[in-house]
Amino acid sequence: MAHDISGHLAGLARQVELRLPQLLPDLDQRPESVHRAMHYALTSPGKRLRPVLTLAVAEMFGTQVRSVVDLACSVEMVHACSLILDDLPSMDNARLRRGRATVHIEFGEGVAILASFALFNRAFELVAESGHRLALSRYTTEDISHHLATSIGTGGLIGGQALDLESRQEDLDLERLEYIHSHKTGALFIAAGEMGAMAADARRRDLDLVSRFAKNLGLAFQITDDVLDVTGTTEEIGKEAGSDGDKVTFVKLLGVEGSQLLVKELLQFAVDSLAPLGRRADPLRELAAFVEHRSR
Repeated sequence: MAHDISGHLAGLARQVELRLPQLLPDLDQRPESVHRAMHYALTSPGKRLRPVLTLAVAEMFGTQVRSVVDLACSVEMVHACSLILDDLPSMDNARLRRGRATVHIEFGEGVAILASFALFNRAFELVAESGHRLALSRYTTEDISHHLATSIGTGGLIGGQALDLESRQEDLDLERLEYIHSHKTGALFIAAGEMGAMAADARRRDLDLVSRFAKNLGLAFQITDDVLDVTGTTEEIGKEAGSDGDKVTFVKLLGVEGSQLLVKELLQFAVDSLAPLGRRADPLRELAAFVEHRSR
């Protein structure tokens, strides 16, 4: 992401990049295979959009980034966990992720599963550790943990993935597809934004604004993924281009142009929700612009 967004947001991404490996066990610590797989999955080249969203929101409400960076990294750990599971032979059976062999190809399926759950566990350890360092009055560490857990459960990421696995092409329409991706992808975006707002002890009405922004940002991000799967190359997108060929996607339902128009509409909704926050929300507007114009 540091190569895609300039200025301050790129600096936030770099802080995440530097911190991520520091939060994992040493590579030579037992069990070495699981720790190597955790590092491999978590530090592979990525956009870091979710943790940057957490940091940008917290900073917008007056909290120093250094007090929130570990919390932001917990979101990236959950995301990395979900990618490992998503790529497994029993799921999407993917061989390439972020320009490298998927974790189960590199380390074996058993180690990949263990590494994914180790990242998941470490994420919640970090939430607990980070929460106690924050000066909170409106929220508690338990509130932050609950929001993250809810985004992962059957009402969030797991629910979206389950429906995706169960769906047949003839079953899918725009409403069902939106449900899948607003849960499979969008729920963690919402949690990332909300966790940043809660870490900054933002007002409840401001938390609602951030949630609305993140919901539309996350769905727009997924639709651009569908577009890039058709218009991008394997080198550009870091995974096998056309890998969604057997799936029903927004592009198959709306076409490339229709999908791009929907992205613009969703991002306009996202940006409009920031109006009460004024100029201090400009970094979030920049994130929206990045999602609209990203090429990988």
